[in-house]
Amino acid sequence: MDDRRVEGGGGKNTPKWQLFGEELAARSLDLANSIENLQDYFENREHTRSFIPATIRVDINDEAIAKSYRVDIQKLFDNQSSKNNIIGFIESNSAIVKVNNREDIISIQKNIKNYDKNTLGISAVESIEVFKPFIVDIEDEKTIKVSLIDYLDYELNEAIKLSFKKFCKEKGLIVKETNYCTGLIIFKIQNATKVDLDSLSDFEALESITLMPKYSVGLDFIEANQDLDIKTPKEGISYPIIGVLDSGISKNKYLKPWLLNKSHSSYPEEFKDTFHGTCVSSLIVYGDQLENKKWTGNSGCMLFDAAVFPDDKKETIHEDELIENIRDAISNNREIKIWNLSLGTSSEADINDFSDFGKALDDIQLVNDILICKSIGNCNNFKYGFPKARVAKSGDSMRSLVVGSVAHTKNEIDLSETYHPSPFSRIGPGPSNSIKPDLMSYGGNAGVMNGRVIQNGVNTIAPDGSLVKMIGTSFSTPRITSLLSELNFKIQEEFNPTLLKALAIHSAKYPQGIKLQMNDKVKQMGFGIPDSADEIIYNDPHEITLILQENINKGEFIEILDFPFPESLVDDDGYFYGEIKVTLVSQPVLRETQGAEYCQSNLKLQFGTYDDIKNRDTTKSNILNPIGPNDPKNVMLDSNYGAAFKKDTTSDYARERVLLNYGKKYQPIKKYSVNLDEMTPARKRDSLEGNRKWFARIKGEYRNFAETLADEDGEVLNQDFTLIVTIRDTKSEHQVYNEVSRLLANRNFIHSNIKLRENIRINVQGKE
Repeated sequence: MDDRRVEGGGGKNTPKWQLFGEELAARSLDLANSIENLQDYFENREHTRSFIPATIRVDINDEAIAKSYRVDIQKLFDNQSSKNNIIGFIESNSAIVKVNNREDIISIQKNIKNYDKNTLGISAVESIEVFKPFIVDIEDEKTIKVSLIDYLDYELNEAIKLSFKKFCKEKGLIVKETNYCTGLIIFKIQNATKVDLDSLSDFEALESITLMPKYSVGLDFIEANQDLDIKTPKEGISYPIIGVLDSGISKNKYLKPWLLNKSHSSYPEEFKDTFHGTCVSSLIVYGDQLENKKWTGNSGCMLFDAAVFPDDKKETIHEDELIENIRDAISNNREIKIWNLSLGTSSEADINDFSDFGKALDDIQLVNDILICKSIGNCNNFKYGFPKARVAKSGDSMRSLVVGSVAHTKNEIDLSETYHPSPFSRIGPGPSNSIKPDLMSYGGNAGVMNGRVIQNGVNTIAPDGSLVKMIGTSFSTPRITSLLSELNFKIQEEFNPTLLKALAIHSAKYPQGIKLQMNDKVKQMGFGIPDSADEIIYNDPHEITLILQENINKGEFIEILDFPFPESLVDDDGYFYGEIKVTLVSQPVLRETQGAEYCQSNLKLQFGTYDDIKNRDTTKSNILNPIGPNDPKNVMLDSNYGAAFKKDTTSDYARERVLLNYGKKYQPIKKYSVNLDEMTPARKRDSLEGNRKWFARIKGEYRNFAETLADEDGEVLNQDFTLIVTIRDTKSEHQVYNEVSRLLANRNFIHSNIKLRENIRINVQGKE
């Protein structure tokens, strides 16, 4: 493995949107005049708040939003006191720029008027206007959520927060500062009126005023007639622990043996209704047993009861309170690494901007080194014959493993076929075309009769120990939590959230009979339904799975130039054959103020063949590395494969095939699954001749904002990641596992078998 420096590149082609001559001069004059409007701001602002910068909204041409043009845009707003005045993004192509004083106005106008020097930046910017905060209309006596602008300056932000509190006190408003995450400055004001909104709109650093979301749990259930044996922990086994962030867990006869003595509660007993939390928890421990299926293979896990949600008939809970409760429960129990969160909101996530709740969950996971399994949310559009709603706010968390629901069975009235997406399960994409849900599991079915919803629920255990049937993504999510718990238990490796996510996603398949094109499959079902824990760990002799856990710094790439692809997988025509499945999961760099560009990092993967290693001329300015692959071909590109196979929805391999063009999308999870026999004849001749060598290459990429901020702060940007590669002999003729193991040793790879607990026995061809 070579860990080497990234070389510069890129062309000098003139973009189509670049302006010239009179058009360029006119744009320059128009933008310079727009900046002049800020003079009124500095003349009229309150003296006691004169330190607060003005802010402008800069709308950028859609085609000029690429990273390569950001420096040109940024230069327009440089001045002597600061060089990075773009402090955030809203929507997908509107930048927020701070202007500190009149001197800055003059400096910016000078840059804009110099259109010969700043042609690209001026051409990219379509308009400039004074930033206007987003303010919703509200009724009187409502609880509101006030967001202030983050100026990316600690001292300035702290002074603005003090000033805002003083401003509110003078207006007679009771204000509370919340704790979502470091990049969000949010206050809560209760019993606000329309007059209050008018007065708050005068505060110079205001970003938005919206209603503070409330949360509730809807519970409809049907009693189930079924006997269930009580499971108890076996003596001498140290079971994994799952934290359940919910409404509390009942100590009934089924769950009491699995409950830890310690617990966390944000509410006294009289303000708790443990129904939802108990049903969710029962699926973590008894999920397979309740349906008589081996969906997760969980052999038992202890439950940590974190009651973060009250009985909503007695106590209202707002978003900031729920986040605070979740943060307290997790931060005080950091030794618990896997948590279930089957709570959320009915509000749909924005198409561009990520939700504050989702950002808070991402921050909590990073700070505490934990993994949250989160439900994507339910919608009842099916009741009215409407299309499904997209992912709910909080289900857009980028670090959480977000789970949708598939139907476990189908009754006469049910709308969904067995193993197909449940009618109530929300769909993707998430904001900025992010892939959500990540995975699916079994959460029930439903139909409509005479305008009334008829449920076909999965079996759960109620607080009194009776069995009840429930529907919802709340009840598919704990199955994935249970699966990750079992994987973490069986694999004796240090906890790594990217490894657990990668293992589950790598194993996932689409159900038989899903007749959807690839992009629609991902939108409806993410990467599919994962296997049970034992099936994930098991390897057939005719296949091998290789796992690389690494960290990669900005400016470096990892290249394996002698990848141990089995040499025996060459067909009678002299071409490589077989199935290759690759999953890459990273811990993304996230920046809360960047709108649709919230995810600031990406890993670019290439996996394929090359002719030979070539020497390179390092005397050239853009060549840093003395060797490299000659004629590399990336076999993971969807363009390599025949159109008929891409459209195939009925073959056995259609369940596993993943051909996606990730393009320039910054996705922390990528999966590819290809059958080399499906490659077009021309690409096969170029890429798969049996004398070619194999390589893998991973390169880190970062958006301009993260790079600029890191340069200022002296931070080295980096990403933890897990790469999983499975190679399978589709003819079942060769002992791939043994062959690749030999190649690893012969080629001096430092490697080891994954550590499993001693009491695990993997059945291979009927032998133990």
